Amino acid sequence: MRLRRRSVVGEQHAAPLHASAIPGETEVSASLLAVRDISKCFGNTQALADVTLEFHAGEIHAVLGENGAGKSTLMHVLAGVYRPDSGAVLLDGWPAVFNSPRAARRAGIGMVHQHFTLVEPLTVAENLALSLPQQSGWRYDAAAAAAEARALAERVGLDLSPTELTVAELPVGARQRIEILKALAHAARVLILDEPTAVLTPQEVRKLFAMLRGLRAQGRLIIFITHKLREVREIADRVTIMRRGCVVGTFDPALLSESEMAERMIGDVVPARPRLTERPRGHIVLNVAQLSARDERGLPALLDVSFVVRGSEVFGIAGVDGNGQRELFEVLAGLRPPSGGAVSVRGSPVTDFTPGALLAAGIGHIPPDRQRDGLVLPMTVQENFLLSRTLVDRCSRRGFLSVKAARRFSAAAARAYDVRADLDAPARSLSGGNQQRVVVARALAQRPAVLVAANPSRGLDVAATRAVADALLDSAIRGCAVVLISTDLDEVLDLSDRVAVLSRGRLSTGLESPIDIEQLGLLMAGVQH
Repeated sequence: MRLRRRSVVGEQHAAPLHASAIPGETEVSASLLAVRDISKCFGNTQALADVTLEFHAGEIHAVLGENGAGKSTLMHVLAGVYRPDSGAVLLDGWPAVFNSPRAARRAGIGMVHQHFTLVEPLTVAENLALSLPQQSGWRYDAAAAAAEARALAERVGLDLSPTELTVAELPVGARQRIEILKALAHAARVLILDEPTAVLTPQEVRKLFAMLRGLRAQGRLIIFITHKLREVREIADRVTIMRRGCVVGTFDPALLSESEMAERMIGDVVPARPRLTERPRGHIVLNVAQLSARDERGLPALLDVSFVVRGSEVFGIAGVDGNGQRELFEVLAGLRPPSGGAVSVRGSPVTDFTPGALLAAGIGHIPPDRQRDGLVLPMTVQENFLLSRTLVDRCSRRGFLSVKAARRFSAAAARAYDVRADLDAPARSLSGGNQQRVVVARALAQRPAVLVAANPSRGLDVAATRAVADALLDSAIRGCAVVLISTDLDEVLDLSDRVAVLSRGRLSTGLESPIDIEQLGLLMAGVQH
């Protein structure tokens, strides 16, 4: 075959792909982007296995799957981050080879990652200039860059923050719009969004969805990776479900319930979890009074935060990242000294804010970053189960660790929390869901009076999220006072008996069920009532 080439994308003459009909779906146009028999391995792990899939211009196409299902690997192939081991990517029906993300961007494929890649000390215009073709050379014209950024935002119908502000001054929703503008700067016809609503308020989610519908009306293809099944039904025209590196199928989301989507994702029936709203609440276990703390720069991060949590109660603290959540968790975990205020557990004041002292006082914790703060990745699964003085003492005899007792404890914890891994395997070899199960199992095995959990299901699939939620509710049933600090509003609403919002270091009054979502969103946006 004769090979025709562009400057970035190689094209091989081949028959263009056309869409196949899906039951219940109207006819769609020929595919803008497609993959044929794509496979990708990392060592002995098969991340993608002969994946064939089509995406069409003028559609919002959701991709669902468990952690490790292959969806992120597939998106990285499309965005030029990975080269497939076999198979082909087709653009407008022609084979295309992307040797780098820059090559994919030049071909019109932009990706917005879950963790933003903005330079916070730089202004809006300067961040956009890094992606604007006319401004990315040796010379930088500030006025021209600002004008070009505003023109681009106007063309795509996207609200742009004042271009002279630094990114550090912007809320999360505004930062995400800049990331999307960066992806569209090269006239992207394909926009890939990885978990775009993870850190947005309900109002910001509505704005994002309105913007995506506008981009769809312009004929662009939006590929939307999410774990939130409700959002798929709300925004997606089609949904592709992946499992273990393969495509289960592509469906009309209007014809599938959330439970049916979940069943296809995990290959099994997902039982409904009963809401435990009738749980009797006990006496006050945790009392936090006028707690204040400073960040690394010495600036106030927590301002007179006060709340109480009773036994068998889940107290949810919602909010957008960067409003004091990390500092609150670190104070309660003994990783950051408070600058003022008091904490007491079961009526006894905490006088020493160190990890050992707070554990001894009865406060257990699930950290927000399992890999950085929760596990020692080179150590084995069993060794990570035992990363607690309490648990080591429990498995010791006359001051010496009993190998048999440690093995029995670790095996029992793995069975109880469905950790699917060899106990002698390094923790780094586990999936994200299994890693989180180890962290949760270790925290609850210490039988804390108070459990502080920060974003316990971030980045987890449906099955792992359900397992973590069940563990938190089971601990509450046993009388534990649970503090759930989460930027995932669905998680907070699903699990909490009471909810407050942390905004700019201040905690709102607690809201009792039923909770007004609009009011909660305004509180998250910093509008206090």
